[in-house]
Amino acid sequence: MKAPSSEVPVAGTEGYLKAEVTCGGVSTDELSDETMECKKHPGLYFIGEAVDVTGWLGGYNFQWAWASGFAAGSVC
Repeated sequence: MKAPSSEVPVAGTEGYLKAEVTCGGVSTDELSDETMECKKHPGLYFIGEAVDVTGWLGGYNFQWAWASGFAAGSVC
């Protein structure tokens, strides 16, 4: 199954001084703890802000993005 393609144009940003994090996303219950692979659709991986994980401000969300990406990339 292939996901449909779509584009959302970015109109602008407020820069890093006002940057925050998104909330919501794929539940961690739906993913492998070790590989970030979707349990219902093998071969499909979710990382970073696509997953419903929200850390405190101060770099925690960057660390989550890097760590989850590393976990998924290590098995692909």
